[in-house]
Amino acid sequence: MTSNPQHFLTILAKKPFDVNLSTPIKNFIKATFGDKEDYSASVDGFNSLRAEALLRSNYKDDCSKLLRYYDQLNAIEYKLPITENQIRIYFKWQDAFVSSGSLFGSKQKTNGSWKLAYEKACVLFNIGHAYSELALAQNLSIDEQMKVASRYFQLASGVYSYLKDYVNANSLSDLSVDFEPAVLASMSWLMLAQAAELIYIKSASFKDEVAAKVAAHAADCYKEAYTSAKTESAKKIIPENYVNVMFVKHLLFQSKTEYHAGNQAQADRKYGLKVARYEVSEINI
Repeated sequence: MTSNPQHFLTILAKKPFDVNLSTPIKNFIKATFGDKEDYSASVDGFNSLRAEALLRSNYKDDCSKLLRYYDQLNAIEYKLPITENQIRIYFKWQDAFVSSGSLFGSKQKTNGSWKLAYEKACVLFNIGHAYSELALAQNLSIDEQMKVASRYFQLASGVYSYLKDYVNANSLSDLSVDFEPAVLASMSWLMLAQAAELIYIKSASFKDEVAAKVAAHAADCYKEAYTSAKTESAKKIIPENYVNVMFVKHLLFQSKTEYHAGNQAQADRKYGLKVARYEVSEINI
């Protein structure tokens, strides 16, 4: 988690292990097509791209190579049969999260698969992580950078939402605790909630009616994130500090919703409604 005044959360990253893509791909091409064309440079470039994209400490400045590597995986998916029985490449990754109910104790478990779909899913997970890091790399005191940060959080949310469906379609959920559907749903809602929170921070100049709607959206997103995190399948995986932030911020934005609605009621001279809204706001605080 990155230190920041609003206590925004980044998503943890999966740790990749180095693999040799070049040799098995070259051997397959030679055996299938012969030596008519030399693909060595292209294959070696693909191998180097993986290392440059994945084997780095953070993505606070750029994730273009990570996106490029994912695009390359999509490009070769139906051209090269990367499977256990043909082009044999064993992709190995360490989980981002720890299952407290695991027999492996408190350390992240290392998993692997011959499936290219597994590699793609792991890369997608880290793309979501990268977007969350890029969001918090912005200077949130500057309006334009706050907009950029909100957009990155939205992108991260979209990645985890898509990944949830992709994992299900390719039967990958058993290969990593990170791929548990409720975990991915919670991360998606969390990122969307943080995007909404940034919009709320910018709404200081908005009318109370609009600010109330923005706060309500943030409250709903944090509630969805918390609800997913507390399901039986996810509660032993998502860190407690993440869950606590989701819950507290849900209550906080519920309170802000009622506060702004109370202000609007006062402007509309609906004084009884104003008092009721303020009372609910205080209860949530």
